[in-house]
Amino acid sequence: MGRILVANRRGHQVVEWETTDTEEAREQIAAAERIIREAREAGCAVSRKEGDRHVIDHQPFDPKVEEYQIIAPIAGG
Repeated sequence: MGRILVANRRGHQVVEWETTDTEEAREQIAAAERIIREAREAGCAVSRKEGDRHVIDHQPFDPKVEEYQIIAPIAGG
């Protein structure tokens, strides 16, 4: 199972997907891929978990990654 942690001003949201070969899992994976793509298009940073740490990720979405994090850009003045 994989997951995306989406950090935002309301806390965080968790999106999960199964890696089994079922229609439901394929739909979950497609939704997760869309979330990652839209986050990047909106200027968010995306990291993926490698071992016990997160590294910034610029690669295409990989459903085998255990965990992604989406971090919104800091806005201020």
